[in-house]
Amino acid sequence: MKKTVQGKEAGDPGQEAPPGGVCLEDHAYPIDYLGGSQLVIEDADLLRWAESTGVSPRNAQIEALQCKIIPLRYAKNLRALTLAEQRNLCEGRVLICGCGGIGGVLVNLLARAGVGTLRLVDGGVFTPSNLNRQWFCDTHALSRPKAEVAAEHVRTINPLIEIEVVSSCMDENNAGSFIEGMELVMDTLDTPTGSFLLAEAAKHMRVPFIHATATGWWGQISTFLPGSVFDLHDVYGQETERDPALEMMGALGPAPSVIGSLAAFEAIRLLSGRNSAYADQLLYLDGESGRMDIIPLG
Repeated sequence: MKKTVQGKEAGDPGQEAPPGGVCLEDHAYPIDYLGGSQLVIEDADLLRWAESTGVSPRNAQIEALQCKIIPLRYAKNLRALTLAEQRNLCEGRVLICGCGGIGGVLVNLLARAGVGTLRLVDGGVFTPSNLNRQWFCDTHALSRPKAEVAAEHVRTINPLIEIEVVSSCMDENNAGSFIEGMELVMDTLDTPTGSFLLAEAAKHMRVPFIHATATGWWGQISTFLPGSVFDLHDVYGQETERDPALEMMGALGPAPSVIGSLAAFEAIRLLSGRNSAYADQLLYLDGESGRMDIIPLG
């Protein structure tokens, strides 16, 4: 199947046969769904089939959707997505740089949505100041690497997807290697320097890039698709260091949670083949007033 992130050409999931002619229908059962009958399969049965046929869990869920069998965990998705769009998600490969406040929300929601491969990059460890907002931080996670803790949680959330962990910091020498093989880059870093490095590498490699950040009551998101004439300089100018005043604003838990959820919507739109909502624009959330605005860049 030919895929592009923006405007995928999604084939009919029922047109290809599973490997070796093995049929998944023997492991599936019908349920009443949207006024008709729909075959579904539970995780345990799909994982057993994957092991018996030598197929990875990630590819097993793709094969199930090819056969028009819905992994039961995604049944609620199919009220909003088509089978082809769900398969696109299951084939998706996403880099999430930062596994803290916004990143933790993204990792959680994209794993539950069924995104097939998540590459988690974070060189930090959890500290007590993270407890107020970072979903993967609890008292047992303190002093542990954020990316590793996130990966452990995600493997219990969705055993059908692949998780890659990079517990190292990004610099000008390795930014490109983090992106290699990915079809979407999500930046939740809290330093402009790191975000600029990641954005420049994504632009050079022609990979869609979503930038999301939050502080205090406020947050923002921008999306840059390949070929865009805009970049992060249109958001931050030439600023390369975090404004010390931002540290004085603190970080209320709802701000990264709302921004992370909106960024997850944007990722699902792009990965499923739908249009971006924030391309070349800035979504700005003011949680104090309850207002949200979308501002064109430039």
